[in-house]
Amino acid sequence: MRASHIVKLRLTSLAMLALCACGGSQAPSPPAAAQPQSPTGAAAGNDEPANPAFIGRIWRSSTSGNPLGTIMIFLPDRLLLMDSCFETFRVSQWGVAGNNIRWLEDTVPIEAEVIMPGPNELKLRVAGRDQTFIAMTDAWTCPDMPK
Repeated sequence: MRASHIVKLRLTSLAMLALCACGGSQAPSPPAAAQPQSPTGAAAGNDEPANPAFIGRIWRSSTSGNPLGTIMIFLPDRLLLMDSCFETFRVSQWGVAGNNIRWLEDTVPIEAEVIMPGPNELKLRVAGRDQTFIAMTDAWTCPDMPK
């Protein structure tokens, strides 16, 4: 593995740990007029998803065909961290759209139904196709990039 990949993985890991560790007291919310707009067009934090159990956990994709080590972290402050072992990470806002959640990927709105078959299983149904994830409860390291 090249040194630049090791550095990127370590920095990404540190960033994820820092984001997940932030949970103690939070600064008071700004007035509603100053709150950022979510991808749904509503002020962030006004709506709660039907089942918020997926929030604040690290979800690793188990869907065949997704890049190796694809992860998603839906943070309580309505930021979404997406990453994989061999791609650049992305941070975007997420919001609630009725019974679904929504976020932007390269200006394209993505809307997903959240299904939780079990406490450590997450299924996002996007345009009729299921993306499955498992909760990361143990340490995990991306494998070396294939040569």
